[in-house]
Amino acid sequence: MSTTSWAVRLRWAPWSRVVRLHLAGDRWPRLSEGPISVALRLAWLLLLVPVLLGCWLELLLVLVLLPFALIVRVAGTGWRLEVSSRGCRAGVIRVGSLAAARRLRRSLREHLGAHPGLDDARALLAAEQAELQPVEISARRWRLVSHQLSPYGRRRWFLWRRRLSFEDAMDSLPSGFGDDPISAIIAIPFLLWFAVLFTGATLELLAEIAVLPLVFVLKLCHVLPWPVELVRQGSVEPQAQVRGMVASVRARRALTAGHALRLPLPSLVRRVPQPVS
Repeated sequence: MSTTSWAVRLRWAPWSRVVRLHLAGDRWPRLSEGPISVALRLAWLLLLVPVLLGCWLELLLVLVLLPFALIVRVAGTGWRLEVSSRGCRAGVIRVGSLAAARRLRRSLREHLGAHPGLDDARALLAAEQAELQPVEISARRWRLVSHQLSPYGRRRWFLWRRRLSFEDAMDSLPSGFGDDPISAIIAIPFLLWFAVLFTGATLELLAEIAVLPLVFVLKLCHVLPWPVELVRQGSVEPQAQVRGMVASVRARRALTAGHALRLPLPSLVRRVPQPVS
């Protein structure tokens, strides 16, 4: 897996938005322990409500102030490009005009697709008279990113593996939702598809819950084994059939620990060691 995945966006809002869906999404509990994880996810939904409300309120304020921000930028304050890695802002670039910002965005996307940072992009920045301001990514924020990207082990409590999931519903939402006025309109069909997937996942979950008590008793009595699986992004790999509650928990934890990722903290510019006086 690549340690960096850079994105370059033109910032239309007067400021870098504070309330984003990743505030709740980064803490989305893993589905590693069946009903226990489901209960944690229901609690997570309580966090999602104020985050969504704050996201919409901030977006509404941005739309109200956007005409004034455009006038000020055209008058000479310039435009901003934001460079991020896996949703973490790593730098802000100030450019004089909208045309220059678009040219630089295209050039930087090509450059970052082949290089780990902007140390070798000084000519690109100088050609558009752009100023780069690096932003240090929080180590705590990056640990959450690494945690979400890491494969993990889980015990399957239910009788069958679900065909629809709430993760698929969340993944159907556009990642750059609300970054500019046009994206808010484009997002409407994605929101409708999200509602369909969310409803289907809810109905299948209710069916599995209905037969769960019988399945749980059979597993406690060692009649049925606990399927232990490795969950990667986009796939689930069966690993073992373990009989016994304690033994299956140990197998699941060992699987998670053995596949945890340690991604290095990304930076747009190389840090030069300071001489020791």
